[in-house]
Amino acid sequence: MVRNVMDMNARYGGLNAAFLEEKKSVWVMNVVPIRAPNTLPLILNQGFAGVLHDWCEPFPTYPRTYDMLHANGLLSHLTSERCSLMDLFLEMDRILRPEGWVVLSDKVGAIEMGRTLAAQIRWEARVIDLQNGSDQRIQFLPLVLDRFDSDSM
Repeated sequence: MVRNVMDMNARYGGLNAAFLEEKKSVWVMNVVPIRAPNTLPLILNQGFAGVLHDWCEPFPTYPRTYDMLHANGLLSHLTSERCSLMDLFLEMDRILRPEGWVVLSDKVGAIEMGRTLAAQIRWEARVIDLQNGSDQRIQFLPLVLDRFDSDSM
């Protein structure tokens, strides 16, 4: 059951709006990366919860808070930053509940790097090609990561 969701690159709160439109009873934390355009006022004006955050730093929350993490374009955004993607994956592992999952959509290279990092921290990773291998210059692929409780391994 999904109760708490974090959109790690919320932009305009679209994931939050989609859950509401589908009448899903979930709480969404909309996070706008500090070095992205500041769309937080637009998110807050819709009545959604949201914060600005630097993903090169730990997120101020209790461990194991979220059932699902979502990010569209965050990995390629952070590859030019001063922090490591492995640090981001370890932070996601810290805030994600056992048996929670992560959905990342990004450019092919960023998704492949994400799959490699996920394997290193013992997550199951599945890449789903929704564009059926099209020749688009910038291809976005969703990467679904399942976090399993280490005690069950």
